[in-house]
Amino acid sequence: MIKACAGLVVFLVLATTAQASFAPSTSPIPKLRNGHSEIAYVPVNGLKTSPLPRLRNSQSRAVVRSKNQEIATLVQIAEHERQKETFHQVALKSERTTARLISLERSPVPRVRPSHVSSTDIGRRTVARAETPKTQRLLKSRKGSVCGVKSIKGTNVPRISGRGACGIANPVKLTEVAGIPLTRELTVNCKTAKKFDKWVSKSVKPTIGRKGGGLASVQIIGGYSCRTRNSKRGAKLSEHAKGNAIDIAGFKLRDGTIYSVKRDWRRGSGRRTLRKLHKSACGPFGTVLGPNADRHHQDHFHVDTARHRGGSYCR
Repeated sequence: MIKACAGLVVFLVLATTAQASFAPSTSPIPKLRNGHSEIAYVPVNGLKTSPLPRLRNSQSRAVVRSKNQEIATLVQIAEHERQKETFHQVALKSERTTARLISLERSPVPRVRPSHVSSTDIGRRTVARAETPKTQRLLKSRKGSVCGVKSIKGTNVPRISGRGACGIANPVKLTEVAGIPLTRELTVNCKTAKKFDKWVSKSVKPTIGRKGGGLASVQIIGGYSCRTRNSKRGAKLSEHAKGNAIDIAGFKLRDGTIYSVKRDWRRGSGRRTLRKLHKSACGPFGTVLGPNADRHHQDHFHVDTARHRGGSYCR
């Protein structure tokens, strides 16, 4: 019984082997060669390609990722260029608007002034906008100021060249100082003009005060003159020849009263006032001479800006 079963098994194995070896070429069962099955290939365009798709490896994924990054970068660059163009357009529009506003400000057609703004305020703003160093000098010259001081009124005159050392490089003709008119034009240099203006403002006006209604004018009898001291032959050159000196005969008040150096220095009603004024000039000026100095100064005060080693010379 055992032998019969073993023989049946051998028969079945041999039959199966023989059927596989002699199977037709059209059989759906592939032939076995050397115990291995053949792989079927389908010809496409003369090339043998496997019908099964190849698996996408990690290298192909890296290529795809790189392409995605390039696309994202290009998108960012395009967005940056768009924003840049938008910014330039806005800036250009702003510049055009500013230019239009400026042209409107300069328009010859006057703008309507709001009811709450006064003409005085507009005038102040206009002057403040125009007052650069150059325009300040122009405005002062238009108002008649000289030497860069608003309170000194007069005119600039050409250079004065006299005999020898006489002359003034930058002379001015004064008509008013510290708001007080002069009885005649006074030709001096700016240094002397400034000293004179300061003395009248700080000393002369406060000393006279409200007497006779206040100071009305200063009586001038001498300014620039190419001569020697006291017009003596052979004497030193006078400060008048350099534009440094002023001769003052008196002071007129608003009520018509005149403090005359010649008349009131010793016994007139203005004696005390004149002596105070003479004293107040000693310091601001380098030389102050009056009736007590000599016979040449009995009718006026001589003041000049000369400097002496021992300080101001006052008599």
